[in-house]
Amino acid sequence: MSFDATASRFLRPTDVARLRRNQRRVAAQRMLVVLRNIAVIAALAGSAIWVWRHTQSDARFAVTTIQVDGVVHTPRAALDLATNRYKGLNLFQIDIDRVQRDLGDLGWVSRIDIEKKLPDTLRIKITERKPVALVRAGERLLYVDESGVGFAELSPRVGNDDLPIITDAHGPELERTVKLLRHLRANDRELYSRISEIWPIAPRGFALYDRDLGAVVYANADDVSAKYRSLYAILQSENNPDIQYADLRFADRVIVRQVEPTHAQN
Repeated sequence: MSFDATASRFLRPTDVARLRRNQRRVAAQRMLVVLRNIAVIAALAGSAIWVWRHTQSDARFAVTTIQVDGVVHTPRAALDLATNRYKGLNLFQIDIDRVQRDLGDLGWVSRIDIEKKLPDTLRIKITERKPVALVRAGERLLYVDESGVGFAELSPRVGNDDLPIITDAHGPELERTVKLLRHLRANDRELYSRISEIWPIAPRGFALYDRDLGAVVYANADDVSAKYRSLYAILQSENNPDIQYADLRFADRVIVRQVEPTHAQN
């Protein structure tokens, strides 16, 4: 019995010809797999190109219906002007970003969600801005939203819902005034409903015209609700006298200036 120490040591088969045949067979199988994968990819790519060309040119995908939901105050004429240009266009060729830009130019529009529904429908969901006040802009009154953006002129069709009017406020002063009104609307609806007009007073004060009192009340934003409750208590204890103004900006004090009684002259 013979023993090949070298072959045993390196685990090499002694039949070199058979090894080479196996290697050629493995290489051929690998090549077949590669060719098959290339054929599959080519078929998929060809199908994708055919589908793309078909969808880009088929008249069945021309937009015939544009559905718009969520509109309450946006003028219909302006909305139709912005959307009708897309009727007849291929659904797959419509640029969603462009549609959003066109509709975003409409004052009341805050957010736009768009969906393409096969074969011929464009669905548009609009979220409109919610005004928290009116702001004076020269001779005009504009609705202003929670971000401090004046977005549309006061319209009799929409009305004002007794929104407070912001006067003499621009930039950061307008922003902090809107912030106060937003806070009051969310946390003190009674006080919010009483404010007819509001002016910011630097650095952190405000003048509020109280429609129920018929007078101006000065207050700071950080404690306005608490100080107002103190003012209510004082006025009730005095049988709700007519006042010229009230100043709530001082710590631990509420200053009330009553209307001086008029005396009949003989």
